[in-house]
Amino acid sequence: MKKIFYLLIILTLSASCSVEVEESDDQGMSDGSAASPMELTVGTAKSGGIAYNGYSYYKFTTSSSGAGSYTLALASMTVTDGWGSSAVTTYLYSASGYSSSNLIDWDSCAASCTIYFDYENLDKSKTYYLKLSGYGTLTYNLTVSGGGSEGSKNNPVELTLGTAHSGTIDNVDYYGHSYYKFTTGAADNYTVTMTNSDSLDGMLFSGSDFTSFVDYWTAETTVSETLGNYGNSSELSSNTAYYLRISGVSSTAKTTTYNITVAAEGN
Repeated sequence: MKKIFYLLIILTLSASCSVEVEESDDQGMSDGSAASPMELTVGTAKSGGIAYNGYSYYKFTTSSSGAGSYTLALASMTVTDGWGSSAVTTYLYSASGYSSSNLIDWDSCAASCTIYFDYENLDKSKTYYLKLSGYGTLTYNLTVSGGGSEGSKNNPVELTLGTAHSGTIDNVDYYGHSYYKFTTGAADNYTVTMTNSDSLDGMLFSGSDFTSFVDYWTAETTVSETLGNYGNSSELSSNTAYYLRISGVSSTAKTTTYNITVAAEGN
C-alpha cells in the first residue's frame, strides 16, 4: 500500500514540474508558436527551422533609435522533401496575434536569401512579429538587421534648420524611403540642399501622415530646391512642422548616402 502511495506522489510531482518544449517529430522542428513566439535580437544570428509544411513564429524589438528599414537574412538554408517554387514564405506583422489586418510585408525565397521589409519603415522601440511558412522541412540561420533607410512615418528624423545631416537610404525604385521632419521659425522661403552619391526623389508634406503634398523634386544628385515652389507660393508658414520623404529611384537595390540641409533663405 505504501509503495502505491509513494508512486502516486512521484507521478504528481513529475507532472507539476514538466517543462514545455517545442513540438517536434521525425520531419523536423518548428520554433515558437503564435501564442509564444521565439525572441530574436536585432543584429544577432539565430539557428532555426520549420517542421515539414509547418510554421515558425518569432518576434523582435527595435531600439530607441531604431526607426528605419530592416532586413531578414536566411542563411545556410537546407530544404528536405521540398515542393513548389519556393522554400519559405515570410510574413511581418505590426502586432501580436498574427492577424492579416496587421500584416506589413510578405515575401518568398527558394534558397538562402535576404528579404527587405520594404513596404513600410519600422518604428523605434516597437515589437514586430514574424511568421515563416515552410514548404518541406527547413533549417537555417536567421538574422534581423537594420537596413539603409532611416526614420519612419511615425518617427521621422528631426532636422535642425541650417545644419547638415548625413543620411542614408535603401535606394531602390518605389520601395526605398527615408523620413524627416523640420519646424520653421519665421514665415519665409525655405530651401533644401542635398548632395547625393546617386539620384534620389524628394517630396515635402504639410502633415505627419505624409499625404498632404506640398512640393517635390525628381531624380537629382545635386538638389537646391525652394520648398513650396510647386504651388507658386514658396513661403512656408511660421512655427510649423513640415515633413520630407526622400525616395530611391534605382532599378538595382543599393545603399545611397547624402547630406541634407534645410534653411530659411532669410538667414
